[in-house]
Amino acid sequence: MNDIFKKTSLGLMVLGLAFYSLVFYFEGTEASITALIPTVLGGIVYLLVFLSEMYPNQHRHFSHAILIIFAAGAGATYKSVIDIFGYLLSGDALLRPPLATIEQFTAFIICLSAI
Repeated sequence: MNDIFKKTSLGLMVLGLAFYSLVFYFEGTEASITALIPTVLGGIVYLLVFLSEMYPNQHRHFSHAILIIFAAGAGATYKSVIDIFGYLLSGDALLRPPLATIEQFTAFIICLSAI
């Protein structure tokens, strides 16, 4: 279980850092700090995984805390799924910049797959 949580948290950290740099590269503007939210989320999960390995008798409690964090991450980003499908099916305009919507959608998929 810890192996899955480690890989997922590293994926979230890479996602946040990659999109933070992509906004600067493609748009030429300074990226917002909110692009790093998946990185912070992944860092918290990785810290909890480290603590669960350090205290193996408390592994269940740390696993439940990690699952709550992933559920909160999926709950915070579910609106991007609606935006993406609205854009693909009916051509509605995206309310946020396209890179931000794609990052939220990817974070939703990562969090949901970890659960």
